[in-house]
Amino acid sequence: MDKLNLKPVEVVYDISLEEFHEKYLLPGKPVILKNYTKNWKAVDRWTYSYLREKAGHIKVKLYGKWLENNPTAIEMPPVKEVPFGEYIDMLEQGVQSDLRIFLFNIFKHVPELLEDFEFTPITTNYLKDFPYMFFGCAGSDVRLHYDIDLSNVFITQFCGTKRIVLFEQSQTKFLYKLPFTTHSAADLMNVDFSKYPALKYAEGYECEINHGDTLFMPSGIWHYIQYLDGSFSLSLRSLSPTIPGKIQGAYNVFVIRKLDELLNKYYKNSWSDFKLKRAIQKANEIVRETERERKQV
Repeated sequence: MDKLNLKPVEVVYDISLEEFHEKYLLPGKPVILKNYTKNWKAVDRWTYSYLREKAGHIKVKLYGKWLENNPTAIEMPPVKEVPFGEYIDMLEQGVQSDLRIFLFNIFKHVPELLEDFEFTPITTNYLKDFPYMFFGCAGSDVRLHYDIDLSNVFITQFCGTKRIVLFEQSQTKFLYKLPFTTHSAADLMNVDFSKYPALKYAEGYECEINHGDTLFMPSGIWHYIQYLDGSFSLSLRSLSPTIPGKIQGAYNVFVIRKLDELLNKYYKNSWSDFKLKRAIQKANEIVRETERERKQV
C-alpha cells in the first residue's frame, strides 16, 4: 500500500477562546483538544451498558462498506435495520464488520443524555439542535469527504480509537472529488497511487483520537475516518466563521444535494459513471500539470 504525505495534528490541553479562534478556527486548522470534555459527565457515564440500558430498544439503520453501496451518491442507502442494543453488542464484543451508524440523534429518544455534556465555550454559534452520534465496528471506515453544510465539527471519541486523515480545501484538486458532491472517489483504506496517482501530491494531516479526546475539524476540511476498534463519537457543530462559508453551505444543502439526488434517481448508472469518469479525468489533468511544472524547476 502506498503512503500518503501526512503530518501529525497538533495537540493542546488548555486554550482560551481567543487563542483557539486565532490559531485554529479562523485559519481553518485542525487540532486535538485534550480538555474539551473536562466538565462532561459523559466521559465516565457513556459506557456500552449504559447506552444499551437507555436506548437499546430503538431501531437503528446500519450502513455498510461505502465502496460497495452506491459510492458516487451523496447519501448511501442503509443495508439493514436492527435494535440499537443488538448493534451495541457487536461493538462490545469487538466484532469486525463494515457496519456503521451515522448522524444518529439519540437525544430525540433519550433527551436526558443531553445533560451529560455541554457545548464547551471555546467558540460561539453552536448548532445546539443538531448533536449527532456516530458508531462503527472495528475495521469499518468512512469515505473521504467534507461536510456538505461547511460547519465546524468538534468530534469527541468514546470507548476505542479512530484514525483520521484530513486535507485542507487547497488539496481538493488532488483528491478525486466527485462532481455535485463533497465526496472523493479515492479509497484511503487501501491507498493505490497507480489507480489514483494524484494522491501522491496531496499534503494532509493524520491523527488517532482515543476515549475523551476531541478533534476540531474546521469548516470544509476533508476527512477520512477509520475505526481501529469498535467505538462511537459525539459530534457537535458550529456555523462556518465566514459569511461566504455560510452561504455556500446552505447552497450545497438546498441546491447541489437536491440536484444530485434528482439526477441519481432518474439516471442512476449513467450519472454515477459520469461523476466517476470526470473526477478521474480532472485529477489526471492535475497530475500531468504538476509533473510538467516539477520538470521545469
